[in-house]
Amino acid sequence: VKAAQLWRRMINTLYETGHPWMTFKDPANIRSPQDHAGVVHSSNLCTEITLNTSKTETAVCNLGSINLMRHVTNGAIDKDELENTTAIAMRMLDNVINVNFYPTKEAKRSNLKHRPVGLGIMGWQDALYSLDIQFDSSEAVELSDEIMEFISYHAILTSAKLAEEKGAYESFKKSKWDRELLPIDTIDLQEQERGLTVEVNRSSRMDWTPVREHIKLH
Repeated sequence: VKAAQLWRRMINTLYETGHPWMTFKDPANIRSPQDHAGVVHSSNLCTEITLNTSKTETAVCNLGSINLMRHVTNGAIDKDELENTTAIAMRMLDNVINVNFYPTKEAKRSNLKHRPVGLGIMGWQDALYSLDIQFDSSEAVELSDEIMEFISYHAILTSAKLAEEKGAYESFKKSKWDRELLPIDTIDLQEQERGLTVEVNRSSRMDWTPVREHIKLH
């Protein structure tokens, strides 16, 4: 089957039915923080989670979502409140790993060993409406980039603080975190692997030095 023909069929099916959601295995493995601990063979249905699976481990995704609409105050995103919510959400997700019911020993083994969590957002379109920003405007894109960096910053920092309190997760050693590679750094790895330019903006609005130092220490 010609690649272009297959791609057209996939896009048409996605447009008509909303499924399947698609992701790509090679970049998922190149950028995986847990590349030292196994191979990413698949994802969950919506493809936002890609974790290692094997005969002895079944990947489990522990998900939370921040409602951005609840963080709009006086015509702006309340970043103090958003920082607080992000920190609480990360602690809740970490606690879920310990208190959860696991139907199989493979799922329990994987979750306790790697402690993977995913923190996303909801209510984005409601927040934009409340802020009187067009959904498809450049202003919306800029705000999205700013807010997601902010959430990422405080989510990763909170994770490092949890490590300071409780110790690093079992498979931390030799992970990309241990090798001082944050998600934004792994775009360069993708570029090297492909031998092509990956046109993704690497700029940051925030000073990530404290986050990197906290990870390195703890």
